[in-house]
Amino acid sequence: MKLKICKFGGTSISNDEKSQFALDIVKEKALENKVILVISAMGRYPDAYATDTLASLGNEYLSEQEMARLLSMGELVSSIRMCGKLRELGLNAYALSFRENGILTDDNYANASVLHLDNTELLKLLEAYDVLVVCGFVAMNAMGEITTLGRGGSDFTAVLIAHMLNCGEVEIYTDVDGIYDLDPKINQHAKRYKELTYHQMLALHCRVLHERCVEYAAKNKIRILLKGTFSKENGTIVSED
Repeated sequence: MKLKICKFGGTSISNDEKSQFALDIVKEKALENKVILVISAMGRYPDAYATDTLASLGNEYLSEQEMARLLSMGELVSSIRMCGKLRELGLNAYALSFRENGILTDDNYANASVLHLDNTELLKLLEAYDVLVVCGFVAMNAMGEITTLGRGGSDFTAVLIAHMLNCGEVEIYTDVDGIYDLDPKINQHAKRYKELTYHQMLALHCRVLHERCVEYAAKNKIRILLKGTFSKENGTIVSED
């Protein structure tokens, strides 16, 4: 089975116009591959379904368990929305619930540690569908309760799924077309790296890729290709030394 794992950040799918770029990328890849689309919550604060917007709806009287359920709604809405749009394009797509992604964690609801990966449901669903849409950031504990993987957890979700399906590469799409030595949004002389080792990537302390994601990818030899959703540039490859 030829498989592509693609993750799109919230700024790539914040509205219909931007989402179309992501949909076109997935449609092209689905011509010759099964595709797992890992999705973040849409947009950034104060967008309605962004994680920080949802967080602002809670208060200190909510338990960590309840807050995890609240925060998970952004990815849930986003995944179902994208699934519907993929079907509209004629793709055989399915949006997974948090119980079906196979990521089992401890009871740290806000920043859970992964205890076990179970690919049973994913393999079954890949037989039935061409595109699976997975909520990033969201996992489950032994009691079947929602847990979350912390800030940037959707990147981490993508490499976890790659590991459980023995896929050696993930493609992470964002609103910048690679990893730079300076912020390209404010410095026109910023230089884009074509390739970085995991160690070099971690040394940059760059928020474009979550460190937990890079550390896990390094441990399990999963190559990361970071690309721009709205760009034709080749992006930046993060791989072994």
